[in-house]
This record gives sequence, structure tokens and C-alpha cells, in this order.
Amino acid sequence: DTSIRGATRLSWLRQAPGVASPKSIKHLVERLLFLRELALPAPSVTLHQNRVLQLARKCSKYQAQPLLNLPRDRRHALLVSHLFELSQDLTDQALNQFDRLLGELQRKGERRQEKHLRLNSRKMNSHLTILTKAAEAFLLARTEGNDPVQALLDRVPEAQLQATVDSAKQFLRPEDLDSLDLIEARYVPMRQSLLILYQALDFQPFRRSEPALQALEHVSTLAKHRRRVTAKEQKVGKVKMHAPLGHLTQRWRKHALEGDKITPNYYEAAAFEALKGRVRSGDIAVSGSRRYRPFEHYLLPAAHFEQLTEKQQTRLAVNSDAEAYLTAKQQEITQKLVALQESIGKVEGSLILDEKGHLHLPQLEKAVPEDVERLKKRVYALLPHLPLADLLLEVDAWTGFLRHFTHLTSKDAPIGTQKLELVAALMGMGMNLGLEKMAESCPYTYRQLSWSIDWHIREETLLAALANLDNFVLAAPLSSAWGDGTTSSSDGMRFHVGVQAANAEYNAKYFHARRGTNMYIHAADIWVPFGKPQIIGTNEEALYVVDALCHHESDLHIQEHYTDTGGSTERVFALTALLGFRFAPRLRDALSRHLYLVDEVGASGPLNSLLFGQVKSKVIIEQWDEMRRVASSICHGTVSASLLMRKLAAYPHQNQVARALTEMGKLERTAFLLEYFRDEALRRCVLIGLNKGEALHALARQLFFGRSGV
Repeated sequence: DTSIRGATRLSWLRQAPGVASPKSIKHLVERLLFLRELALPAPSVTLHQNRVLQLARKCSKYQAQPLLNLPRDRRHALLVSHLFELSQDLTDQALNQFDRLLGELQRKGERRQEKHLRLNSRKMNSHLTILTKAAEAFLLARTEGNDPVQALLDRVPEAQLQATVDSAKQFLRPEDLDSLDLIEARYVPMRQSLLILYQALDFQPFRRSEPALQALEHVSTLAKHRRRVTAKEQKVGKVKMHAPLGHLTQRWRKHALEGDKITPNYYEAAAFEALKGRVRSGDIAVSGSRRYRPFEHYLLPAAHFEQLTEKQQTRLAVNSDAEAYLTAKQQEITQKLVALQESIGKVEGSLILDEKGHLHLPQLEKAVPEDVERLKKRVYALLPHLPLADLLLEVDAWTGFLRHFTHLTSKDAPIGTQKLELVAALMGMGMNLGLEKMAESCPYTYRQLSWSIDWHIREETLLAALANLDNFVLAAPLSSAWGDGTTSSSDGMRFHVGVQAANAEYNAKYFHARRGTNMYIHAADIWVPFGKPQIIGTNEEALYVVDALCHHESDLHIQEHYTDTGGSTERVFALTALLGFRFAPRLRDALSRHLYLVDEVGASGPLNSLLFGQVKSKVIIEQWDEMRRVASSICHGTVSASLLMRKLAAYPHQNQVARALTEMGKLERTAFLLEYFRDEALRRCVLIGLNKGEALHALARQLFFGRSGV
């Protein structure tokens, strides 16, 4: 088949999507349509989802020829499970590319405008100077009772004024600096791919009237007749068709409508942009998607949650009495407010008041003396230098962690030379050398290393090996000098990506003009990472804070968790409180944060400068059971916290569960900040916890040196 360039259909279906582009979307849709034409049956509902995933992962390691050698029934069971999961992956990948492509369309318009302003800034400033002089002369003459026009022309000659106005018109941008007028040329190359995607996927709205879908259906109908949307009313054959306009916001109307005429590119781009927002928010589900299902499908069934509540098996830190929670929280905040007020200027480490009456949070002094730092370097220099492979084998002799890298089908642990090949493969991946470079540096061939990766290294074996190492360190007497395994931190490790990866994105703050990504890692107080690392967007850290706290395979009993500002939102405060974790972030500009109460409490003295507000208690009470069901669903593994947080973040403001979590989070954050302001020991614990995570990141960067860490 020339369309797949000599590859088997199976390997073609498995190809990674690449960077978001119209071409990539077309390829994803082609694969989806191919799977749809196969009309494969879905796995039986009597088969547990985890078993389906297990079969799918097992099949993903087989190439086409080895699959052909399996017995027919076994081969079909593996393929049906694998292709079912692959279909969901392809659907989500296509939607993710759709989202990124439209986001990039807007960013290109903004960048084009920024470039225009930057390149013409000198001329624009010159024109502004001349026009300001003219305006000043005009206004001054009006004030003094002189002829303002003559005064203006005396100051700026008419010829110069006319030339300035004519030249300035070339550089004019919309008054609100909206860059939508610059995206039309960028939309044209992606139009066909976006239409193909819309026609291939089954979008399921929850409202009868969904303006974005109505507009795109109108576009598709006209496209079948080789027509574009060019007017509010168009005749197709003998039928008059009226263009739906409900998806056009005021911002888009300025570009899409001109009387009864319609600019087709802007009309369509507005519809796709509206569709993106509705899919993100959950107002439109997508059939066959794992990530864009109806919100209710992610949660424990209401009846089952009621049973768990009756049996006290929700695994939550709060009961079903919302008013009791609010009463207790108001009492806690009031007590902490009084304690903080009494500590200002009296308790070391608490808030201090300057001469102008402004509050300040004192900086933490360095806890480790310089002599200790120097001694630490001397002790480190005494440690022997040894090959990394020998170190890994020695650690395996202590812990047996390599036994968890079992063979995919036989479940046998690696032995003999298999273990050595496995260590070499782990080093090649972990040091970013790649298997070809690693094969040149060790006694094993590329094929042997690749075989180890295919059959022994997969997500579940990596997590099991990591948990084994975590448990060994936790049980070691030395680890008690560092902590007891009850506190942890999480942070993102950002790095450049040198290839056109789908999960790489531009971010000028971290990557300048290059692409990069963010690996989010949790670290315990005993200097070990735990849970599953997540590759995320550069501004998505808060979505992934809770995942590893609830679901890791180690014996760590995390009770308190630290993040920096990027990992902190009101909803993270709320979810961690519901799940029984103490959330303690290091917040930038902590004294400028709003503090909230259930009921008003009079604050006198220096605390008047802190901003107080009241939470909307009613929405917390009304949505209390739903918030508990959301948290319990996360704790029971029905859905990941990151997926639910993403859905809630995308919902419109009127979503009641999202609003309730935000209001509850305001209370939890207030209680934390009042203690954070007063207690120097708490601030130091947060700092030490985050420093441990950053030290692990530094170690990872030292090991990940291959290809300059890209």
C-alpha cells in the first residue's frame, strides 16, 4: 500500500502524531476512519477495564509478524483490545492537535502584530510626537481664545501634518489592539484539515441548540455543493439557506459580517474556535474519546457513592455535613487571625510592621552554616568514582529492583545476561544517549537493547521498580535523618525538545524561541521520587498536584505536600482538604492574596491592611455532596485528578461544582496563609521540601546529558 510507504497497517496505526499541523490532523483522521471501517466489536462489558488495558499494552509490544504466529483466538483478543484503546488515543490526539492548531492560529496573529509594532516603533513615535505638538497648540489656542487652527498650522506646517497623517495610517492597528484581522491568511492552509476532522468525529452536544455545531453543519452542507458561506441568506438549488450566527461573538462579528455579506474564513474560524471552547468545557462530548466524555461519566455513579457514604468507605477527610465544616473552618480561621494579630512584632518569624504601617514577611535566614557547606563538599570529594552500571547492579543486589522488570508474556524476571542488557537499556534511555550510541559503548547490540525495552521496560514495571527503591530507602535507618516519608513536594522540570514532538510547545519565558516541555515530578522528604512522572504543558502544574498523592505503589504515607506558586490554585486547596492532605505551597506575593471568611470578623490594628472577603457559603452547602463525589472518584481511581481538574478549569463560570470548589479553596488557603504568616518553622519546612525536589531535578539533569539534554 503506497499510502503507508511500505509499513504494515499495524505499525502505520501506531505512528506518533508529531507536531500539531494540518497534515498531522489529516493523517490521524485517516487512521481513525480506517479503524472505523473495520467495524471491530468493543470489548465485552463483563471484562474489567484494567484487563482490557493489560491486553492492549501487551499487544502494543508485538510487531505484525510475531502476532501472526499466535493462536487465532489469542491474536484476535489482543488486537481487539489494542485497537479499541488505540482508537480512543487517536481521537484524543486529533482533538489535542485541533486545540493546539487553533491556539497557534491566535498566537501567530498576536506575534505578527507584535512584530509590526516593534519594527515600526521609531516611525510611530515620530508621528505621535508631531501629532502631540499639533494637538497641544490647538488646545492651548482654544484656552487662550486664539484661532486654534492657525495656531496648529503655525506649530506644524500643513504639508508636514498631512504627510504625518498619511504615513500614520499605514501603521494603524485596531484601537483595542485585537489581532484577529491578521489571522485570515494563516487560517486558509488549515481549513480543509479542520473540516475533515469535524466531519470525521461525532460531536454530541448536551443542549439542543449548539451554535458552533449549527454553523459548522451549515458550512459542511454548502461545502458538499462546492460553496462557501458568503451571505446571511444563500440559495442552494431551489432551497434558501440561512447562515446561523449564534456562534459569532462581538469580537468575531467585526470581521465576519459586513451588512448581509459574510467573510467565509472568519465565519468558519469563529465556529471552530467556539467548538474548541465547548469541547474543552465539557458542553460537547466526543464519541470514542477518552478525555472528552460527558463529565458525569468520569464520576462514581451517584447510587454507588451513596452506598460508600453509608458504609463510611468514601476515603475522604470530611463527612456529609457541610454546615459543620463551615462552622469548624470559621472557628479555625478566627483563632488563627487572633493568634497572628497578637504575634505581629512580638513573635520571631511572624509578620513585622515598618515605620509606615506596612506589613512585611521576614526572609528566612540560611539554616546551614558556611562551614557545613564546605565540609559537605570535602566529604563528597572522598566518595569513590565508579561506573554507573556497577552502581545499578550493586543497588539491585541490595534491593532486587530489577526483578520487577518482568517479561511481558512469560512474567519471568531478567536473569544473567538479560539483566546486564536491561541495565544498559535503562542507561541509554535515562542518560538520553539513545540505543545506537549506547550500543557503541557496551558489549550489547542495538537489537538486544531494543528487545529489553520492548519486552521488559514498560510503565507498570518502571513504577513497580521505583516503588521497590522507595520502600527500601524508607525502611533504611539512615532515611529517618531526612524525614519519615509523610511530606512531599512537586515541581516541573522544563527542558528543550529538539524534535517535532506533539507535546512540545513554545514558551518564550522558559524556552525563548525554541520548543520545550515540562516533566512534573513528585519527591518525598527522604530524597526519593514517587508516583508516575507526567509530561505536561508549561502552565499546567496545578492540574497534576493531586494525582501522585492518591495513587503511588510505595509505602509512603504522605500527609503534607509542598509546591511553588505554579502548583497552587483554590481548587487544589479544596481537593487536598477533601482528600485529607495538608497543602502548603510557597506563594509569590503572599501578602497581596485575598483572605476570606465564612462570616465577617472585625480585624483591627495592622491586619486592616489585609484584604478580607466572604465566601459564598450557599454554593458550598448546595454542592457539598457533589464535591465529595468528585474527590471520592479520584481517590477510588475512577478518574485521574488531572483530568477532572482540567475539565473543571475549562467549564464556564456558571458550573456549580467548579464554583463550590473555588469557594472552599478560598477558605482553606486563608487558614493556611494565616499560619504561614505567623509560623517561621512552617515556611522553612516548605522551603526545605521544595529544595529537596529541586536537588533531585539537578541530579536528573546531570544524568540526562546525552544530546545536550535535548
